[in-house]
Amino acid sequence: MSKKRIITILLAAVFALAGYFLFNWYRGSSAAWKYIPSNAVVVISSEHLQDSSYTATEAGLDLKRLPFLDIASDNLSLLNLISPDAAKLHRFLKGKAISYSFHPRTNTEWGVILYIPLGEAAESAWLKSPTQTNVRVLHHNFQDQKITDVSDQKSQPLFSYMIKDHFLVVSYYGDLIEDVVRTSSLNIESFQLRFRFSKIPDSEYGTSLYLKTEAWKSVVPHASETSTLGEFVKNFPGFQDYHIDRTDKKNALMLSSTGSATPGYYLSSWIGTNPGSPFAGHKHISQQTSFFYRLSLSDQATFKKQFLKWHKNNKSEAWARMNYHIGKETNLFLDNLGSELILCQLEENNSINDGKILLAHYANYDKLRPTLQKLARLSAKELNVSSDRFQGYDIYSMDIPEMPDGLFGAMFKGFPKTYITYIAPYMVMSNNAQVLQNYIVDYENQLTWKQSPEFDSVLIDAQSTAQLSMIVNLRKAQSRSSTSSTKSYSDLTAKMETVLIQCRYDGGDVYPSITLTAKKRQTPAKVLNRTFLNIDIEWPVIYDAGLAALQNPVDGSSEVLLTDINYNLLRTSDLKTGKTESIAKLNGPIVTSAYKVDFLNIGRQQRVFATSDQVYAIDEDDSTTITRFSKSLPSASPITALFLIDGGDDGSNRFIIQNAEQELFIWESASKPIRKLSRSVRFEGIQSPVVTLNQIGNRGFIVTQRNGKIYVLSDNGSIKRGFPVDILTRTESAFTWTQNPGTGQPELVGVSASGELIRISLDGKITSRRQLLRPEPGSTFKVVFDRNSLDWILVRSSSSRASIITKDGDELFTIKDVKPGAIIQYHFFGVDNRFITIGSGNYSTIFDMTGKRLGDKAIPSEMPIQLTYQPGYYKLLIFSRSEKKIQVWSIKLR
Repeated sequence: MSKKRIITILLAAVFALAGYFLFNWYRGSSAAWKYIPSNAVVVISSEHLQDSSYTATEAGLDLKRLPFLDIASDNLSLLNLISPDAAKLHRFLKGKAISYSFHPRTNTEWGVILYIPLGEAAESAWLKSPTQTNVRVLHHNFQDQKITDVSDQKSQPLFSYMIKDHFLVVSYYGDLIEDVVRTSSLNIESFQLRFRFSKIPDSEYGTSLYLKTEAWKSVVPHASETSTLGEFVKNFPGFQDYHIDRTDKKNALMLSSTGSATPGYYLSSWIGTNPGSPFAGHKHISQQTSFFYRLSLSDQATFKKQFLKWHKNNKSEAWARMNYHIGKETNLFLDNLGSELILCQLEENNSINDGKILLAHYANYDKLRPTLQKLARLSAKELNVSSDRFQGYDIYSMDIPEMPDGLFGAMFKGFPKTYITYIAPYMVMSNNAQVLQNYIVDYENQLTWKQSPEFDSVLIDAQSTAQLSMIVNLRKAQSRSSTSSTKSYSDLTAKMETVLIQCRYDGGDVYPSITLTAKKRQTPAKVLNRTFLNIDIEWPVIYDAGLAALQNPVDGSSEVLLTDINYNLLRTSDLKTGKTESIAKLNGPIVTSAYKVDFLNIGRQQRVFATSDQVYAIDEDDSTTITRFSKSLPSASPITALFLIDGGDDGSNRFIIQNAEQELFIWESASKPIRKLSRSVRFEGIQSPVVTLNQIGNRGFIVTQRNGKIYVLSDNGSIKRGFPVDILTRTESAFTWTQNPGTGQPELVGVSASGELIRISLDGKITSRRQLLRPEPGSTFKVVFDRNSLDWILVRSSSSRASIITKDGDELFTIKDVKPGAIIQYHFFGVDNRFITIGSGNYSTIFDMTGKRLGDKAIPSEMPIQLTYQPGYYKLLIFSRSEKKIQVWSIKLR
């Protein structure tokens, strides 16, 4: 081959490659940017929203039901008003890259414009005259452009459309169509979405989403400017693009970005080009976490330099108060800080509405400890409330509003008071004393992400360099109180376990990404929500007062405790064979509730219960050696109730014992004798349970009498100043406590028998009384507690129906045809696994908190049923007594 010919071929190849890349560069996005009005907040380009099925992941997530995509997909249905021929519309839309632009109409409503590409002239001919017979068609001209307006037979406008440069442009709103005409005749440079994203070649993706960050507020709960989530999203660019790959083979769906300019939020100045680092602290994250936020940088020296530079210029009232109390010692909080900060928002229950745990990586706790003690003591407004110990951990109470904000900035607001401990390598801060103690219990019992199959491997990829991460547990997040007024995405929450949102900083650009991870262990339809009888255990006579069904919180295993005629304690833990084994000798049948907790504080659970004159703690070690601890009351009156409470020094729990004479006793440790709780007052008509109230340095117990007198007792049994409080009306249930959203501190709450919701401050003043809806004169109200007193719910009952009510008095659901004397129980296994059981006429029915009946049959039982929940299998176990048998049933929930 001649040299000239070779040169010619090489030049041709070069020009071909150059032409290809030039074509791809100028090709840009497939969105109809030329016609989109500049006030668009969201722009979508997709080839698949018109498809009958558009799914991803092994769980079959319907992408058309995701935020924003659902609105775009729903707007496609207006084409049915043009032609009733579904097959014709399908052929018309098939394979086309359709664009959608969103325009704000009100705070809650979008106006959407569709831009549908047209082919040959014949394809658009039928659009000039819609064939629907029940609509009226009019035309008008706007800037020499013909616009078709479609209305119903009553002349109410339905939608408008026009044909513009081989596009069908259609919207429910005619004024938006006119905006398109204006836009196509102008070159609006201020349209930032177009300016930033119109040149992105997105045809390789199935769907592309372009938006201003403000758009998220309309679909994501808690994204207000002042919320933690609202602060977190300020780290993301103001203009974002997300692209969905065509593949649907993975168990996770990822929406990736091509990058945007770095935002000006203060955390950006800490990050710069410092890469992120993998996560290794799974054992420090409680399974109660619903929102998890993390900032982590690999180069600690560079981070520290940038952090100190920012902190020097950051002014706050909290930092000024810290300086006032301890002066230059405040520098210890800066000098020992590592390059990782984690904020966990915990699941909400009826007592705790905004629990937060902040983990700050700190070295050299021994150096910080004297400073923490000093700051807690000097900031305290009362004596003996600055420090405490819980399960061997120091706890400090800092009466400095928004102390974490003063240390780490506005991302870490929401701490009216700060409670601090240290669990290496993190300084652990909380906005609530009870939340911090719950966190310690979870950490000690290994109820953490390290033991969770959904979370034990998140963020561990060594290749991950995202400095900012957020993980949302969808089941727990959707149970937060304010989500009731927010749009629900049922397909997302039903099929996805978590949402992982990351933000990677690289030079002057930021690359956000969203990953949706499907739930594991998808259950077949023939098994899901079906009731199965696992086993019958022959038991002709039951001697105990109730069923003792216990569960190990670490592995979810369950067992039944029973006593025989000779008072041998029998255990059935093999729920396949029903085999029983004798593990201890008692002096009578079990007459109280039974519990399984680490009462001895040795890293395993003991079984705790009472007979009529003794309380027992039964321990079993790894070699199945049984050790029995028992104590008698300093009273001849028989035991009638046993209440589990927390706040113990040596163990995670203590127990309150009630006898027939309405006397209360406390068992604080297996090695300590039982002591009488109060000798200064004689109680009458105590409503169960006695509730513990934990404040650092000032623990207490809430005791409620049927006559409406509420006491708060200290640990030594003395009555707190301001109590008892007399609500001057009868109550059918105990008062409990809840977190005041304004102060973050606890307050007492309860309901009278007639439905008056009453709140009481800790100084004994009634702060509010509100009458709840009472549709029938015979309706009675009560607070129903989980048997472990972990949570509570309000119940309104009448002769034939029962209503479940939130702590704020809003009705969740009502069950009709309930027989008189029905037994209503509340079962709490975490905020995303709460159940109501109603025992009526020797049958019990189970409901979730939406009122949905669980299982396909009622459970026969002559006594109140008990539930346990196996989180690893999403399985509910039901223990019942029927026809001389103990029966174990199961329902697979997910």
